[in-house]
Formats: sequence, structure tokens, C-alpha cells
Amino acid sequence: MRAILFDLDGTLRANQPEGFEAFIEYAGRVGIALSEKQIKICEREAHRYWASARVDIDLARYDKRSFWVNYNQILLDAMNVRDCTTCAQQIQDLFEDYDPQDVVFADTRPVLSTLYQAGFIVGLVSNREEPLDPIVERYGLREFFHFTLSAGQAGCYKPEPRIFYRALEMAGDVPPEEAVYIGDNFFADVVGALNVGMDAILVDPRDVFEHYYARRVRRLGDVLKLLPPHP
Repeated sequence: MRAILFDLDGTLRANQPEGFEAFIEYAGRVGIALSEKQIKICEREAHRYWASARVDIDLARYDKRSFWVNYNQILLDAMNVRDCTTCAQQIQDLFEDYDPQDVVFADTRPVLSTLYQAGFIVGLVSNREEPLDPIVERYGLREFFHFTLSAGQAGCYKPEPRIFYRALEMAGDVPPEEAVYIGDNFFADVVGALNVGMDAILVDPRDVFEHYYARRVRRLGDVLKLLPPHP
């Protein structure tokens, strides 16, 4: 293993509370009582949606508020919540006061530092549109990456193969079998990496993908236990 590539949002940093966590809270506030199974379905479907081509279709179809109301309805439908015709709108009303903190996970710097110092090629590959260098500079993480690559720069989004192949080129033409991708979205990160022949580790703190994929960790710091030492 020569190259370790990371996702950004949900893997190295996150909004706290996360949008999904706020959605569950707001659903409760409008009278929707959810089971643990429904909550896992909701989070899983949120990941599926953001890894799909449907996002661009919906962005072109709806204005900003209607986009989010439609997204709320998609999650409610996935959980089979059928008895509230205005719940998606009510939840979006509550999101008007959503003001999360931008948090870098406590494990992020130690993990990146350990891998960088061990001699791995460390890269950041994200579905964000904007270049990532200013972002990692702001977080104080720039020193740990040999390169960064955004979807906007690659011209495509995970799980499309081209963004992974471009990342491997930037890593120094590392063969896919000598690289691992670490992310929190099974559909974008794991499926995308495996489809090009890379290994993948899923950060899954709430065991949402327990029956989908075996190489999972609940904490970012635990990825070090699954990675071989640098040759």
C-alpha cells in the first residue's frame, strides 16, 4: 500500500450537529416518532441521494427552498412516513434556524500526521466544487497532504471512476491496488473506489452500513489498525 486517499466532509470534518442529526431532531419536533431502524434507513438513504445523479436533476428543477423540501420528503418516504402531508415543509421551516459549527474531528490531525510521517502518499479527494487547498489551509491540515483534488477540478463526482483515476495520477501514477480510499459515504466512496480496483475503508460511526460492507470503523482513528505498515 503506497497511497492513502481521504474524503473530507463527514470523514475529516463535519457540521455539528450534522444535517442528518438535525433532520431527525426536527422530525421529532413536528410529531414524527422514529424507530432506530427508520433512523438508520434515513441516514443510509441520505448517503445514497448525495451520491446519485438525482442531485443535479433536482437542483436544476427546484428553487432553493423547494429543493430542500423535496429532499426532506425523499427521506420521509424512505422511512415510510406517510401520515403527514406537510411534514417536509414543517421540517424545512425549522432548518431556517440551523446554525451548525464547523468541526475538524479530534482524530484527524493524529491520523494524517501518522500516515504522512510513515511515508505514505496522502491525498484529499472530495465532491466539493471549489479547490481544496484553501480549505485545508484554513483547517491547519495543509502540511499533511501531498495533493488535493475536488470534483470541480476533476470535472466529475464520486463515485465516477474518472475522479479516482485522476487522484491516482496525482499520487504519482500509483496502481489502484496500491491505494486505499477512506470515506463516510458507502455509495460514493466505497463503491467508487472498489469499482476502480482500490481498497476502501468506511467510517461508519452509527453502524448504518453494518450489513453492506465489512471494512468499517466507527472512529477515524481506528483506520490505523486496518492499514499495513508502509513498506
